[in-house]
Amino acid sequence: MPGALPITYYLTRRQTLTAALRVGLIAAAVTLPVAAVIVVAFEVWSAMALPPVVFVGATLLTWPFVRRGGIRVDESGIRPLRRAARRHQVSWHLITDVRAERRASRTVPVVYLKSGRHWRLGVPYSGVMLGADPRFDEKLCVIRNTWDTYRLWRRPPVTDEDYSNTSVEG
Repeated sequence: MPGALPITYYLTRRQTLTAALRVGLIAAAVTLPVAAVIVVAFEVWSAMALPPVVFVGATLLTWPFVRRGGIRVDESGIRPLRRAARRHQVSWHLITDVRAERRASRTVPVVYLKSGRHWRLGVPYSGVMLGADPRFDEKLCVIRNTWDTYRLWRRPPVTDEDYSNTSVEG
């Protein structure tokens, strides 16, 4: 399959929306007591419109920045797309296992390294409600199959004469 690699994974649109809504909800929850104090102290009832406005504004402002993260899977290994996280890039021959694990309400792929450390990939993941990714199993399978294909790729070829002799002598 020429041109199949590199494969890039980002958050799905629903996961991006969920993250942006979460930020908007937190911002609105912070402004709710402020609006209540303004209503009680100054009797300005229009201040109750502040939390919904902040919710919508924070959600819309956060939306473009949430989707920036992701990973790239290619012949050399797995690498994050964000420059701040480049220290986590790893080659296939350094990985001992790739499997899915439950973390809180999400199922995430975890990469186990020969050094004994592990790396939880930020994407793909499957969560609850809007955080669910219907293609999560397929994406995890692609990552595992790519690892299985390329994990022995950088090793020197076998030079045993009996093994490399494929001719039939009779």
